[in-house]
Amino acid sequence: AAASAQATAAARRFAATLLEFLNGYRPVGQLRSLASPAQAGSLVEQLSRTMTRLGPPVRSDARPRIRLRALRACEPRPGVVEAAAVLDGPEKRVWAIAFRLEQQPGRWVTTVLQAI
Repeated sequence: AAASAQATAAARRFAATLLEFLNGYRPVGQLRSLASPAQAGSLVEQLSRTMTRLGPPVRSDARPRIRLRALRACEPRPGVVEAAAVLDGPEKRVWAIAFRLEQQPGRWVTTVLQAI
């Protein structure tokens, strides 16, 4: 099902925050707060493995190393958004991240994240 404007905005915000982490502008601890308590450790582990493949983040005032190429979101039921982001990485590498956000009172939390 097509995602509502609110669900799409939540997916875009999460993807933007994730890119800030991958490009070295945010510490991983800030991403931990976007995950459900049960999934926070898994989120950090998955991102650590991803960063191992990319090398250490290098903050630069120039262009980011990793950019969002495309984002697709669907809303299988109200309050749940599943999204896939296609990323351009260093050395013309293209890869994807799939994630699921669930709405909780006052915020959206990540319950699943898979880097492909």
